[in-house]
Amino acid sequence: MAVNLELLEELVAFKRYGTLTATAEHLMITQPTVTRGMKKLEDDLGVTLFDRSVKNRLVLTETGELAADEAAKLLQHVDDFEEKILNFDHLKNELPASSTIPGPLMFLEYYQKEFPGKVQVNHRLLAPEEVVPELFNLKAKLVFSSQEIMTDEIESLYLGNEFLKVAIDPFDPLATHSSLTFKDLGNKSFLVFQDIGQWKKVIEDNIENANFLYQNDMNTMEAISQNSNFPFFISNLTQSLPSTTDRSSADGPNRVIVNLDDPNNQMEVYVSYLTSNRRQLQPLLKKLNQAWPKE
Repeated sequence: MAVNLELLEELVAFKRYGTLTATAEHLMITQPTVTRGMKKLEDDLGVTLFDRSVKNRLVLTETGELAADEAAKLLQHVDDFEEKILNFDHLKNELPASSTIPGPLMFLEYYQKEFPGKVQVNHRLLAPEEVVPELFNLKAKLVFSSQEIMTDEIESLYLGNEFLKVAIDPFDPLATHSSLTFKDLGNKSFLVFQDIGQWKKVIEDNIENANFLYQNDMNTMEAISQNSNFPFFISNLTQSLPSTTDRSSADGPNRVIVNLDDPNNQMEVYVSYLTSNRRQLQPLLKKLNQAWPKE
């Protein structure tokens, strides 16, 4: 018996919206169409999905509730199947990369000409819980994060640590220090790019009474950096990139880069991938591991 997926969609919508009218409006079909569809689904399955004993009202039976829940799962599997096949076909000759933190992506994008394969960087940062689905759904072949994943289907390669540094106005007394702690930075105002992933919690949790002036646009960040004395953060992965050096100078250096010697200023970086893609990715992984900054 083949069940019509459209009828399952109607069933799921009915459970969510509660009435035939609301279901029809959501699906942009007529109410009689929904009525006929639900009756046909009952006939196809050979079960009673609706309690019709209440006048002018349709209510799901216990069997109907179960059927709607299982239909929702099945429809999600169908969506995942379609997405996975389309992603595979579209990206089979490319190497899309995602991350939970921006530094590895900026590093990869700048040096990608040195890496084998056609690397594509997705700058929308992932939440940590999105790493595994991102790989399984073939949205990315490489995902950088602070978590090591070792299963039969996914494995991770440790690349090294990312750590922050602070770019400070040369006239700020803190600029004379060879290193600082997060505690030393308390009560200051910082320019920060809005999407810094897991680093956001690190700086907000460890720098007391600080003001973080979050910016959504990198060009705006650069302009404000060059025309103000607000300190900002860089990392060992981004320190040498043009986007960073441009922000650190305006007709000459206007920031001093100071190391942050703090136990909380460290994030292990792993690159995770499907084990089935290991052979394809090995040349890139080797180059990436060699190019990763060691300090």
